[in-house]
Amino acid sequence: MRIDDYDFEKTAKTVFVMNPSIRESHMNLQTWEDVREFMINMAYTHCHKSNSFSTGGFQLTAFDGSDGERHVRASVSSSLAYDYVEKLRKLATGSW
Repeated sequence: MRIDDYDFEKTAKTVFVMNPSIRESHMNLQTWEDVREFMINMAYTHCHKSNSFSTGGFQLTAFDGSDGERHVRASVSSSLAYDYVEKLRKLATGSW
């Protein structure tokens, strides 16, 4: 399996900031590196047969490459991004 290191690093850093519940959960993810390792574990667990997996504010997308290997890319889930922007908007306008 080929993990897209750039996607996984940037997504882990973003999810770590945008999703405080991932730090507060029972998973004990205290750094963005912990989040990245969790994401990699989820890729190896769920992306051999499935093309998509989502949890904790990130989305994994898997595909078979022309090199014959399974590739996995990571991104921030749209619902996490939306919730984060809404929270910032409410803070900026003072309306809750």
